[in-house]
Amino acid sequence: MKEQTGSLAREAGSAMRWNAVAAGATLLSQLLQLVVLARWLSPAEFGLASTAISIAGFAQGLTDLGLTNALVQRVQIGEKAWASALWACVLGGLVLFVGLTAVSSGFEHLLHLQGLVPLLCVAALTLPFAGPGLVFQADLQRRLSFKRLASAEILAALASLTVALGWGLWRREAMALVAGQVALLAVRCGMLGVFSSLRPFPRLSWDDLRPLATFGTYQMGERVLNYASGNLDRLLVARLLGASAAGYYTVASQIALRPLALLGPFVFRTLFPLFARLQEEKERLASSLLRSLSLLAFLSAGLYALLFGLAGSLCRIVLGEGWAPAVPVLWILTGLGFLWAVSNPLASLTLALGRAGTGFWINVLTLAMNTAAVLIGSSHGLRGVAWGMVISVALTMPLDLYLARKWIGVPPLRMTLAMGWALPFAAASALVMQLFSKWDLDLNRWTELVVKALIGVVVFAASSWLLQQKRVREAVLEIVAKLPGRQPG
Repeated sequence: MKEQTGSLAREAGSAMRWNAVAAGATLLSQLLQLVVLARWLSPAEFGLASTAISIAGFAQGLTDLGLTNALVQRVQIGEKAWASALWACVLGGLVLFVGLTAVSSGFEHLLHLQGLVPLLCVAALTLPFAGPGLVFQADLQRRLSFKRLASAEILAALASLTVALGWGLWRREAMALVAGQVALLAVRCGMLGVFSSLRPFPRLSWDDLRPLATFGTYQMGERVLNYASGNLDRLLVARLLGASAAGYYTVASQIALRPLALLGPFVFRTLFPLFARLQEEKERLASSLLRSLSLLAFLSAGLYALLFGLAGSLCRIVLGEGWAPAVPVLWILTGLGFLWAVSNPLASLTLALGRAGTGFWINVLTLAMNTAAVLIGSSHGLRGVAWGMVISVALTMPLDLYLARKWIGVPPLRMTLAMGWALPFAAASALVMQLFSKWDLDLNRWTELVVKALIGVVVFAASSWLLQQKRVREAVLEIVAKLPGRQPG
């Protein structure tokens, strides 16, 4: 058992390291695109492009027919099933591409967004690549080949950045954002195919896919609903408040979700396959879940405290004065980002235990609540929408805690403490940074930004160390254990 535990720990460390590298490259690419294109494009153009990308994203959730997570979760998968899954995804992506292109004018009319059709038709080009790429990703995840997976992600991020900025230099228009997204999915699919060991022969049989169908059907629905829960707010803002408002909201939400993307290595790609291996060992699974929640709480609280405290300065310096209306929305959405970050391990647990049906219905509830929150909040403008999303996500979290207790016996209070222990220190850090902004020290903008960031880090680190030394030590040791060259004790 000790050898097995050590092996699993080494695999977890390798997974986190390589996923961290991939997440960092992707984050840098997205931030550079955001910073440069925000100065080249208007908020209305940003709103149009983000709407097209969001609609295509809904369809991307259908392209793998829900099969890829089933391929990771099941204990044994034959070569015929892999082949049928790949070609089913290829066919599904092509059908969805044709369908979305055909109804693009309908979306433009429904959302009252003039100029959406060409953007949506180009965004639909991502669909033939999305599904096959997920099958290759499933193979690499199943083998825990995270180095190869990370390499593909890095190359795709570089391609996306190159195409988006190149298009923007050529023509400063909304299509630059969409073209970058197409490049991301196309290169990602190609490189995952190269790095994967799958070399499937031509085969498409329902008999091969039937064992995966139940889990896959629920998972496909859950993925679409999950994506809808996280992106429907942008579409509704575009429909209810207009393209410019959608641009401000999109930029604020993209910035608010950057720490979440940075924390991705510790979440789904790593935890889902590892939790799946432990699904028959409830005690070890519960311990792993609590450690993951505590570590994520520490990291996400610190990152989101910094983002809250620096939001105003970042928007003025990086994006320009024209994006000032996005700042109050960004402040509110930092709360949403934190809640999503700490709840991600619970989503990984649901899938790892094969509870795709439960996950589907949770997402139905989440989507309904988020829709109601946006519709009600929109009457109070962008801030109302942001507050509505935060409240909606907070109200659904007790259900996740209840299910985790039912499945693996972890008390909800322990999970709540694991998720929230660092929040008081994050609040103190953000408050001190805000107070510093009130002082007139005659500093230039970059100096003020750096000083505020240093103050925020010191306050968060010092207060958490003084009052929660044991948890901080455990979190730091957990991180150090995953660094290159470290071996678990």
